Amino acid sequence: MRNKFTLTLAVLAGLCSATAALAEKADQSKPIEINANSGTLDQLKGHTVWEGNVVVTQGTLRVNADRVVVTRDDKGNQTVQATGKVVTFRQKMDGKDEYIEGQASRLDYTGITNTAVLTGNARVKRGEDLVIGDVITYNTQSQTYQVKGGAATGPNKGRITVILQPQTTGQQP
Repeated sequence: MRNKFTLTLAVLAGLCSATAALAEKADQSKPIEINANSGTLDQLKGHTVWEGNVVVTQGTLRVNADRVVVTRDDKGNQTVQATGKVVTFRQKMDGKDEYIEGQASRLDYTGITNTAVLTGNARVKRGEDLVIGDVITYNTQSQTYQVKGGAATGPNKGRITVILQPQTTGQQP
């Protein structure tokens, strides 16, 4: 039973890592809570699935999805896939009274590469700055974004939108 609990905690930590670089450092020491309509854990395969109005919270982090799948290989590498009509996340930024929040049809996080990929009507808002595209890739270690537009026939004609607010004197990026 203890091994099952330890594996579950390790797998859950992968889900909460997707926004860790900008997040409240204190969140990492908070307990992880998952609410869903159902869940399964395959300890031998390192595969966990939560379905039905999934809500994951850890400190100020909150992730909402219809389905969350977390996979952990024998080396401990984790991948997280959150899907739904709209997948959302919100987390307080470290040392600021601001939040980073995002949404997409799908969120994939790969621990070994420290990348979170939001796909399908993706948008990320940090404070008052906003990035919109079909695919937003965020590296949590380097804190860099890559944004791609969708099909040229879509509502945005394949283009992305970025809105950056001017910085006031003494404000850090």
